[in-house]
Amino acid sequence: MITIEKYTPFRHAQTIELQVLEDQAQFTVENIGKRLESLKPTELPHLILEDDRVVGFFLFDAAYSEDYDFCPLRSLGVRSLLVDHRHQGKGIAKQAIGLFGDFVKLHYPTFEFLYLTVNCRNVPAYQCYLKAGFEDTNELYHGG
Repeated sequence: MITIEKYTPFRHAQTIELQVLEDQAQFTVENIGKRLESLKPTELPHLILEDDRVVGFFLFDAAYSEDYDFCPLRSLGVRSLLVDHRHQGKGIAKQAIGLFGDFVKLHYPTFEFLYLTVNCRNVPAYQCYLKAGFEDTNELYHGG
């Protein structure tokens, strides 16, 4: 069973063990421990669990609409999403992303929209986001 939860230090050891394949590192966080140490107050870390074991990580970014002019107000951004390479190919990311809407309504009710960007070269992630319900606006963001 796939669930998501807010990150807490209780699961830190499992969280920092997460890794992606070498060719995926260009698209996401390489060192989660360092990323957790450098979080902005508006970056909210979360975990993806499979049967109560940490298998993935992502951030909700509460300042996304302030940083990206393509986002309307009350938009929560999704950043740094990854599933550990040992758990990829099982539909975990798609299932977790499918939980985002209800999770946000429950835990972050002041936000009305979820936004993300994905590198055009990261075809598997792009396809996963579409299958999980995200809509492609066909706008290209060239800011990094």
